[in-house]
Amino acid sequence: MTVPLAAADVWQRAFEVLRSQQGAAGSIATSRPGVLCASFKTKWRSWGERITVQVGQASDGTVVRIRSACAFPLQAFDWGRNKGNVQQIRAGLEPSARSEGNRS
Repeated sequence: MTVPLAAADVWQRAFEVLRSQQGAAGSIATSRPGVLCASFKTKWRSWGERITVQVGQASDGTVVRIRSACAFPLQAFDWGRNKGNVQQIRAGLEPSARSEGNRS
């Protein structure tokens, strides 16, 4: 996805969204510049997830790549957890309708 904000602002917002998600194991780390990695706790529907958010500057804003994968490699079904994680992070990074209305 491309977000029409500066990379530093998107980075901070991504960190806050990850930290606020239910089940965050408290381990949000930077593995390399522009990449946030987070681990989520085991729940009754999954053995936990690993989420990676890559943030990079683009000519028209900031490019964001979000990936969520099962923490346990032999887990056959994620019951929609990974898709839900990506959707929650994406929703948290999208500019709100209110801020878009104020640009005019």
